[in-house]
Amino acid sequence: MEDQDEPQMVYNPSHPDAGTDGYVAMPNVNVLKEMVDMTSATRAYEANTTVIKSAKRMALKALEIRR
Repeated sequence: MEDQDEPQMVYNPSHPDAGTDGYVAMPNVNVLKEMVDMTSATRAYEANTTVIKSAKRMALKALEIRR
């Protein structure tokens, strides 16, 4: 989902992208929040792969019992 918030305005008149008022539009990315989201996604992926592997093992065991 694209973020609709306004960029963070930082006063830095020496920056090459500064406007006539000396402010630079910086991204409003919170690195800490992004790292937490990435870690949560990684953990969820690991949990899902573990469930799939367990289901596969149980299905194979059920087939072995049937023989």
